[in-house]
Amino acid sequence: MLSNQEIKLAEQLIRSHDGKNYSVLQDMSMPPNDPDDEATVTEDMYIKMCDDIERDMGDIESIEPIDVLVRHDSKLTLWKVKYRKSEFKAFWGISFDSNTLKIQDVMVQW
Repeated sequence: MLSNQEIKLAEQLIRSHDGKNYSVLQDMSMPPNDPDDEATVTEDMYIKMCDDIERDMGDIESIEPIDVLVRHDSKLTLWKVKYRKSEFKAFWGISFDSNTLKIQDVMVQW
């Protein structure tokens, strides 16, 4: 079950992929275990991802929760997002820390 706060945070995270909210996303996220890890998203990587989303998908039309996988110390929330430029929906997987509600991981597929 998703709480109202988790829904709000997930929607904020998804909508923040507009190329203008890198610092907001950093505040919402857990710090990386290793800041030098190649998987750590830099501001340049974030801007490129946002440009790709805008180019391929356009603006967000709707965000719908799909399901929640509850783990011992986190929740993996699954979302489908409809964009204006595409007939296809994107799949977002967002993992939250159960105690802090900080974002642990994000996966997007379209």
